[in-house]
Amino acid sequence: MKKISMLSLCIIFSFVLLAGCAPAQTATPAPQTGVLSLDIQPACKGMEDGLCIVSEPGESLGGGQTIVLTDKPVAAFLNDSTALQITVGQWTLVFDPGDNTPFSVGMTFPNATLYPQVGSQVTMSVENNGKKCDQVDGIFTDDILQTAQKGDQQVNPVTSFDIRFSIRCNKETPVLGRVKLSQ
Repeated sequence: MKKISMLSLCIIFSFVLLAGCAPAQTATPAPQTGVLSLDIQPACKGMEDGLCIVSEPGESLGGGQTIVLTDKPVAAFLNDSTALQITVGQWTLVFDPGDNTPFSVGMTFPNATLYPQVGSQVTMSVENNGKKCDQVDGIFTDDILQTAQKGDQQVNPVTSFDIRFSIRCNKETPVLGRVKLSQ
C-alpha cells in the first residue's frame, strides 16, 4: 500500500514540476477583420506628431500596409462648425461630432457616416492622395484637444489633439488609425 501511495505522490509531484516549467502564454490582441476598434496598434503607440494608419489586406485607402508619417499635422475647424479637418502629407481627414456638438476629451463618437451630412449626425472622411470613400462606417475618439476658446465655441487655431479612429470605407475591411499633434 505504501508503494502505491509513494508512486502516486511521485507522479503527482512530476506533473506539478512539469506544469511549473512551461512558459506562461500571453496573448497579444490582434485586430479582428471587419471589426471597428479604437485599440492603438503597436506601430502607432510611441507616435509624437503625425499620422499612423494600419490597413488590412484588400483595403484600398492604405493599400494593406502600415503607414507612419511623422509630418506635423495641420488642423482647423471648418466654417465655424465643429468639423475638424486635418492634413498630414497626402492624407486629409475630417472628424465631425455633429451639428453644434463640440469635441469632448475622451468622448467616443460611434456610428459615423460620410462627411459632410446635414444635421446632427456624426460624420467623418479619410482621403489619401485623391482616393476617398463613397460610403463610411466609422468611430473616433479624441484623447486630447486644445484650441483657442471663444465662450463655449471652439475656434481656430487648434493647438493639439490625439484622435484614434477606425473607418470602414466602401464596405471594405477597416482601417485603424491615430492622428496626433502635440503642443
